[in-house]
Amino acid sequence: MATLQQVALWIRRGTWSVLAVGVVLALALLMFDAGRHTGGDRELTVTPTVRPDLVARAVADVEAQGMSCTATPTLTSSIVFEWLDGTVGVVTFDEALSGARAGTGWVRWYCDAPVR
Repeated sequence: MATLQQVALWIRRGTWSVLAVGVVLALALLMFDAGRHTGGDRELTVTPTVRPDLVARAVADVEAQGMSCTATPTLTSSIVFEWLDGTVGVVTFDEALSGARAGTGWVRWYCDAPVR
């Protein structure tokens, strides 16, 4: 009789453990999913440059200062940024990140001093 009681005890413990783990996993999944939507849904769009001549000129100006530019995303100190109104300028990485996140424009080129 004691053996059956021990088996029943272990079955109850196992059942409660599985239920507790399931609840914890469900809550974690719900919190993760809710965190994705707190900033509002934003569709990622990559648009062609409105003024490719201005972007090319800004890149040429930066490269004339001895920097190298690439369209490949990298962590750099200077960014060629195009605002929604079509103006193009060189901004810091932080300014470009803030502007792109706010939807005020697009990062076009990443520029930095060459590594020596």
